[in-house]
Amino acid sequence: MSPIQGFTRFRKHQVGKQSAFGSNTTALRRLPYRGAIEYNPNRETPDVDTGSLDPAVGAFLGAAEITGSWEGKAAFNDLPYIFGPGIKGGVSPTGTTAKTWTWQAASLTADDFDYVTDEWGDDVASDVIIGGGGVIDSFSFEFDDELGAWDVSADLIYSRAQFGAAYTGGLTVDSDPNWLYGAHTVIYMDSNPAAIGITPITDAVHGMEFSVNNNLDQKRFANGSNSGFQLQGFGRGPREIEFVVTLAKTTATIAEAQTLDDTPVPMRYFDIVTTSTESISGTATPFRNSIRFPAELIEREDDEVNNNSTIKLTYRGRYDATLGYALLVSTTCETASI
Repeated sequence: MSPIQGFTRFRKHQVGKQSAFGSNTTALRRLPYRGAIEYNPNRETPDVDTGSLDPAVGAFLGAAEITGSWEGKAAFNDLPYIFGPGIKGGVSPTGTTAKTWTWQAASLTADDFDYVTDEWGDDVASDVIIGGGGVIDSFSFEFDDELGAWDVSADLIYSRAQFGAAYTGGLTVDSDPNWLYGAHTVIYMDSNPAAIGITPITDAVHGMEFSVNNNLDQKRFANGSNSGFQLQGFGRGPREIEFVVTLAKTTATIAEAQTLDDTPVPMRYFDIVTTSTESISGTATPFRNSIRFPAELIEREDDEVNNNSTIKLTYRGRYDATLGYALLVSTTCETASI
């Protein structure tokens, strides 16, 4: 008896950066993520009277929605595939062997994204779905009190989908990733933009979640063709940056939590820095990631970790004119291009 085809463990996402929004490309990297590409044609049955209790006329087409998700653990060499389509496109790294990428999100103008082609499917080659013109609408990172490898998730929007196409051959997943660990992460919190990245929160951080929601809307135009429903571009909505940190009760964290009723609530300047204990091959430079952003405290929640009470603080990101940005991400890794 032959095994039943369609093994979930054969599923894979293979991704490549497109040179143009409207043109798919071959994949360059297989990402170690779960999640699927979903195609919704939005067919709708007319709500009309037809002399029948049951629908008697066929459905009409709507604007197709093509979405996807990536879920897994965060590895340094995969981060450019999150930040390019999710923060800002057109970024090239510096350095020879150790590559440093820097994404500074524009607030007063609108950055373009890197658009990706995403090949997704399993062992059934005839059922591969290729999503083109993909961008990340929202993404998040988190770790809990076990301080293990960060979780990463992303929600994507694609402009088009192709069914039954072939995978790009010859790609394999990175078998020995360099993970971002909570245990290797320091969260800096300062009150002055000039001092960002100086004062660590010590002996208090149990876990955190950092998320970005781009609130994209989808644009289509009536061009009188059979491809009229195809997505032509994205409109940017208000970017929402949120940071949730779970803290042990210390003198410093209690004092911070009690600023919630201050008028105004003081601005905080955060830097989430993860420095690996592993160096990039052939160098003495460690893998490293930094997420810098200004934010204000908007919520306090009392929680617990095992036998101890904790304070969970939620901050909302803001643009800061002194810094000149609302979000600045820097990654040092081995990835030379996406």
